[in-house]
Order: sequence, then structure tokens, then C-alpha cells
Amino acid sequence: MENSGYGRRFGQGEPTVSGVPVSRSGRIQEGLLVAAALGLLVATWLFVTVEPAPDFETSLTAQFPLLFWLCFYGVLVVSIVVALLSAIDSSGYWRHAVALALGDYALFFFLPLARGYRLYGRGASDILVHIGDVKGILQTGTIAAGSWYPMQHTLVSELVLLGVPLQGAEYVVEFAFTAMYILSMGYLVRVATGRRETVVYGLVAATPLVFTIFQTTIIPSFLSLFLFPIVLAILEQYRRSNSHTYLLLFVVFGIGIVFFHPVTAGFLVVLILSTTAFGYVYEWLRGASVRKIRPTLAFVVAPATYLWYINFRETRTSIEQIVGTWLSGGSSPGQAVAEEAASAPLSMAELLVRFVELYGMVFVYLVVAGLFGLFVVSEVLRRRSRYPEAFATAQFGVGFGLAVAFLLVYLIEFEPIRVARYMIVMAVFLYGLLLARTTEWRPRRQYLAVAILGAGIVVAALLGAHGAYWPNEQLTDAEYEGSEFVLTEGDQTLPIRTYSISHKMEWYVRGSVDPNLWPPNYQTGLPRGFGYDAVNTTVGTRYNETYIATHRFDRVFYTDAYFTPAQRETLIPYRQSDLRWLNADPTAARVYDNGGYELWYVPEGSVS
Repeated sequence: MENSGYGRRFGQGEPTVSGVPVSRSGRIQEGLLVAAALGLLVATWLFVTVEPAPDFETSLTAQFPLLFWLCFYGVLVVSIVVALLSAIDSSGYWRHAVALALGDYALFFFLPLARGYRLYGRGASDILVHIGDVKGILQTGTIAAGSWYPMQHTLVSELVLLGVPLQGAEYVVEFAFTAMYILSMGYLVRVATGRRETVVYGLVAATPLVFTIFQTTIIPSFLSLFLFPIVLAILEQYRRSNSHTYLLLFVVFGIGIVFFHPVTAGFLVVLILSTTAFGYVYEWLRGASVRKIRPTLAFVVAPATYLWYINFRETRTSIEQIVGTWLSGGSSPGQAVAEEAASAPLSMAELLVRFVELYGMVFVYLVVAGLFGLFVVSEVLRRRSRYPEAFATAQFGVGFGLAVAFLLVYLIEFEPIRVARYMIVMAVFLYGLLLARTTEWRPRRQYLAVAILGAGIVVAALLGAHGAYWPNEQLTDAEYEGSEFVLTEGDQTLPIRTYSISHKMEWYVRGSVDPNLWPPNYQTGLPRGFGYDAVNTTVGTRYNETYIATHRFDRVFYTDAYFTPAQRETLIPYRQSDLRWLNADPTAARVYDNGGYELWYVPEGSVS
């Protein structure tokens, strides 16, 4: 078995931290931990005493007092600092720091529950569909024939059956998978380096919420991705030992990922094949034999993925969309994202601020991983490289290639963090390996490097938490109850025209097995101001028999501080004068109003 290349330093005399004796450093760490523990207690008290939201609110985070956020961010920063100090002097306090960080995140992931949200996610959010699928399982006791993501839906259903309320089960899953991702990244770095003490570097590297909002909602493409560190560790253990135990573990996790998400299953096939290919390339470049995994492992994942997904309507629809876009010669996802950014009514300074808010945490990791990767490549060419670093660099390159492919060619997904998620996981892995490498450097150089890299982690952690909750995602009871009324008591053959409620709301209200789920009733795309102008003085002149639904979201979402004044002007769907016009419209009768959701009926024969 080849050496991982991570040795220990011996004979350096009494260990110090930046010239401070360990005993004093230990007292500093103890003091910081006590302060962080007190901060967590204060944050917890503020968490449990916050009042439920009385109505729709544009920002979740703005509802918590400044003291809560000072405590939350303080605990997070202190946890990172203490973990790194502990790693330098081997004090063991990193365990307490990680526990405090996870406790801090436990509060953070349950913020919507503290404010009494029915759900964090509304409008066109995918979580509405996922909860609808869970409802289908709970109603029938079986997985629906059209369930693309049975692993996630079954997991949430099991939690509900065990007594966890459906209104809180998603937060349990989000936090559990994030915690597992952090802990397994620590294990991965330990396995890769062959040294137990390096586990803390993987833990610290994985602490920032680099996937932002995709970690605070149950998106199967990311939940399955959070299994990648443990799968990488299992593959590495199997490569080294050829143990049937690790082979069995890989089969279990591999099949599990297949039933989580098809794209992640495809990523797993890419991981296996690229790992095998890397072994041969590395062996050729180094001129020394290395153990490799068999490419036949891909046949555990690929056939299962094909057999499970090939007969789904969604699979055929996705393939048709991809082929249709290719044949039509439409713009690439990358071009679409660039055009959207260019067309936004934002100045260059505002665009820069928005970029930092949305992608700053990822940028920190990609820059550091890219620079370290270039160094590793130079080491490989000089035949001085270490297998773990070279492997992580190669996988980072594979992730970069996948991201470019998704941006250049329409493959359904196009949001930047979504398409770069494989690369981001490998960037975090490389970050942890770079921290582990600093343990071999001379003390002063090590302390400087850890300070710089630690500062990067702190910045990423602050930006990640700041960007993890987007505005205007609250699903209110009024919106749900209004939707439930029109979908159960209204005419099921009529469309329901809205500005911001999509067909996914029907999935959430009805459940996935309801026979009335298709064809959709909810239809977005109402014209601004309900279409009133000099010609169309009534909605009846534009529409035949239909429902028109409005709700509080329409009237306040654009007021959030996230939007600039120029953006707000373009986002206003209708003004109060338009609403008064609708109320006075003889072709529209208001048939329902619960204080947050209003429904109008436009009868047949109104069109002149």
C-alpha cells in the first residue's frame, strides 16, 4: 500500500501556538468555548421566545433580534477558531468546538419552525412536490408509481410515522444530512491522510454552508450529494484493502444514491470510472505501482439507475426537453444566466454585491482549491506528489468539466451551485487536505498558513449562513387554506390564474396520488395590473370562465431589502388601484377571502 505522504514532525521541543505555550493556549481555548456555550444558550433562549409570524413576511432572518445573530455568528466563528487552535496543539478541544457548531446549526435549520411557518418554500419551490409525494405515501402506505425520489420521500414518511410532525420533518432531514456531511468529510480527510489527528481539518473545511439555500431545504440532488464524502472514504478504503466489507458498504450506499437522485447516480458512475482511470495515469506518471478500483463497480450503479428511471414520464419528458433544445439551437444555460444578470436593473457595484451574497462562499473554496490544485499538478509532473492530493485534484478537475458541460449544453439543471456541486465537494476535500499538509511545515509558516486558510473558512461560513435563507419563501396558513378551498370546493374543471402560485401547490395540497392532480388547475402568467387598460376595462373581456386568485405575497414580496429600488418597480404585479378596479369589476365576483388569500370567479359568457 502506497504511503499517503502525510508524516509527523518530531523533536520540536515544547509545542507552542504562535509562541504561546500550549497550557496558556489551552486556557484561551477553554475561555472561548465557555463564551461560545453561553452565546449558544442566549441564542437558544431568543429562539424559543420569538413570536410566530402573524402574516406573510418577506424575510425570515430579519424577524430575529440582532443579539440572536451576534450569538449565532459568534458561536460559529469561535468554533472554527478553537478547532484550528486545537488541531495545532493537539488539545482535543476540537470535539467541543464541533459540538457547539452543530448545536448552533441546529437552531439555524429550525428557524422557520420557530416563526411558525407552515413550510419554508412556496410558489414554484420543489419542496411542495416532495411533501406532496410524502403525503401520497402516508395516504396509501406505498410508494407512488411515478416517484422519482423514493429514498427521500420514504425517509421523511418514516419520520412522520415515528411521530415527527410533517410540518417539521423536513428540518430534521436538512440538519441531519448537513451534520452527516460535515462529520463524514472529517472522516474522509482522516482516511486519505492516514492520520487520526487530521480529522479536525476535514470537519472545519466542511463547516461553512457552501451550498447555501440547498442545505436549508430538502432537495434530493443535494441530500444525495452529502453522501459523497462517506462514499469517497469507502472507495478509498476498498482500493487500499480490497475488503469485501467495504465493497458491501459501497453497494449499499451506491444503490441508496440511485434511489435518491438520477443525476447524483450519474455522478457516482463518473466518480468510479474517473477513479479507475486516475489510478492508471498516476501509476504511469509516478512510475510506481498503485492499487486501483475495478471499473466494474460502475455496473452496480449504472444498470440500477437505468432500470429504475427509464420508464418514468419525467425521464422521457426530460430527454425530450434536452433533445428539443439541442435541435432548436437555443442559447446555452451559461448564456441564459449571463443574459439574466446583464438584463437585471443593477449597477456593476450592485452586481458585485449580489455575486458575493450568492456565491462568495463558493468562490473562496474554488480559488483556494484551484491554486492548491495547480501546485499539486506541478508536484505530479515532478513525481513528488501524494496520491490523496493528486486524486482530489483530479476529481476537482472532473467536477470542473461537469460544471462546464452543464453550462454549455442544456441538461435540465443550470443554476450555478447546482451544476458545480460535484466540483464544490472536491474543493472542500482539497481545502481539508491543504490544512492537513500544513502540519508538516515549520511552526511560523504553519501558523501563518492556518491563519490565512482559517480566515477563508470564517468568511465562507459567514457568507454561507447569510445566504442560506432567501427572501419570500414563507408558505402561510392563509395561502394554504385558500388553495385548499378552491382545489376542493371549487369547480375542478376551471383554471385558477395567479401571479405566483404554481401547479406545485396542488401537489402539496392534494398529495401525489390524487386523481385530480392532472391536468393542472393553477396557472401563472397573469398580466400586470390584471390586464386592465383602455381597451380591457374588465377581466371578462380577456378571459372566459375562470378563477383569479390573489394573496398577500403579491402585494409585499417586492418590498424586501434584497431588491433595489429599480428592481422593485419592475416586480410590482399590481397596485392597490388595480385591486380596487378588480373589486368593482362587474365580470368578477369575489367568492372567497380569508384575510390573506382572495378568490374571484369570472363566469362564462363574460368575454364580449
